[in-house]
Amino acid sequence: MADHPDTPVLALIRNEIKVEKRVEGGERVFRFATGRRHGLGWFLPRYLRAIGPRWPDELLSRWCNDGRCTVDGAVVGAAWQVVPGRLVELRIAPLPDEGHRPPPLDLLWHDRSVAFANKPTGQLAHQAGKQLSGTLLNQLQDWAVTQGIDPNEVRLINRIDRETSGIVIATLALEAHQRLAAQLEARGIRKAYRAICRGVPEPRDGDWREPLGPLGEHTIRRGVLPDGQASHTEYHVEEVAAGGAWSAIRLELHTGRQHQIRVHATYHGHPLLGDWVYGEPIAELPGQALHAWVVECAHPLSGEPLRIEAPFPPALAALWQRLRAGGAPTPIPLTGDQVSKLGLPPLP
Repeated sequence: MADHPDTPVLALIRNEIKVEKRVEGGERVFRFATGRRHGLGWFLPRYLRAIGPRWPDELLSRWCNDGRCTVDGAVVGAAWQVVPGRLVELRIAPLPDEGHRPPPLDLLWHDRSVAFANKPTGQLAHQAGKQLSGTLLNQLQDWAVTQGIDPNEVRLINRIDRETSGIVIATLALEAHQRLAAQLEARGIRKAYRAICRGVPEPRDGDWREPLGPLGEHTIRRGVLPDGQASHTEYHVEEVAAGGAWSAIRLELHTGRQHQIRVHATYHGHPLLGDWVYGEPIAELPGQALHAWVVECAHPLSGEPLRIEAPFPPALAALWQRLRAGGAPTPIPLTGDQVSKLGLPPLP
């Protein structure tokens, strides 16, 4: 940043203005009054570098021309020139919460239209409820800024549960999103998972096709229901440990219902290890032993076949090695928060 020709004046502007920052309506809002001495007459994008010195000039101009900047409540473009004492507001996609620092973004492959990220266990894929920051989407939007890509163009194609690790697809432009979303709708995207379950599914290669749906408004659990959504999970047993106590399985989703693999496995008597919603929590994992392993699709613009693979997480690999050696997972009690989400009576 020190090499930018405006750096000395930008420092003076930062000392002169007071910037209010907040998250509102799923956006990060910057509000300040223009100063009375420095940067007067500058075009707005140039002035905005004072509050976002890492933001590329092209991106600042695009935000202004996309109607994301107002002056005294009126939308202005990149050609607006700074005068003193005006109230400026800029609205952009939220950046990661400084109080919640997720692991560094792990990009498996990307170009200017699509990115494949390896989401760690415990991180939300997208904003939900009161959590608007610290998600994988926030990280991708922050990364997009550094690449000169509009973070508001970053959209997720698939979503996986918080405790599930593995591949999440994000598009970086509208055309790419429309084409990949059409592929997903036409079931043209192959999604393969790896998991560790209790017991050995029989037969060892098969399909689970029970319809699924919510079990009620007071619980996050879902189940097999006669009038539920049509669901199809293909499974293959890859290895068995401890004489049939545990299995490493590979699964493919032919539909994408919420909790689909977890509910199907539990219904057939083989809950995933660590799944506190449908089985029991264990000390070795923060959630279910489920990993979004492989995605295969056509590139949204070129049509080139893509195969992306996310390595098995170390915690899951270590757990499987322990089971193979004759060990067992360590059950732990539900937390108060988990009990509440399951709609169970509060803990004493």
